Amino acid sequence: MSQELITYIVLGSSNRLKNLKKPYLDNSEEYIFANFTDKDLTVATIDNLVAKAKGRIIVLLPPSCIPNKRSKNVLKKISMIDISTWGWFEINNKENDILKSFRKLSTKIRSIPSIEQGIYFNKRLYFSVGGIGELGSMPFKEISKRFYTRIDPQNPLPSLIIRTKNFNLF
Repeated sequence: MSQELITYIVLGSSNRLKNLKKPYLDNSEEYIFANFTDKDLTVATIDNLVAKAKGRIIVLLPPSCIPNKRSKNVLKKISMIDISTWGWFEINNKENDILKSFRKLSTKIRSIPSIEQGIYFNKRLYFSVGGIGELGSMPFKEISKRFYTRIDPQNPLPSLIIRTKNFNLF
């Protein structure tokens, strides 16, 4: 395939992402570091990266996280079909503490993914709802509300492979 079907955008500041290495990608994937320079410009940076992305499906990832092979294959199939869609990844079940249980329950009740879950969406859908909106303590809250105005999310994909527990963007 000559065109990238999926663009992975890793969220984080230049300082936070400087030591991360890009994973092995096949020719249908694109991997971009957001490299935020200023907290006030994060929304504009994300909008710009999504606009320049080559993939039909955009995946916003927390630092040091990547989808597993099964999730990548599902995302490629969704991209080939080229339908408007969005969703997120499961919370990793390996650690069973109270905070993780609360996040799982919160995601099920409110249907807003946390930063550690990542989020994926069709590029066309992103611009039809006006972009990411406001980033706050829950970065995906605003965009989830915007996507819900158009369509319901897909079932969550398998959890991300997490290489570090620090999900701080700056």
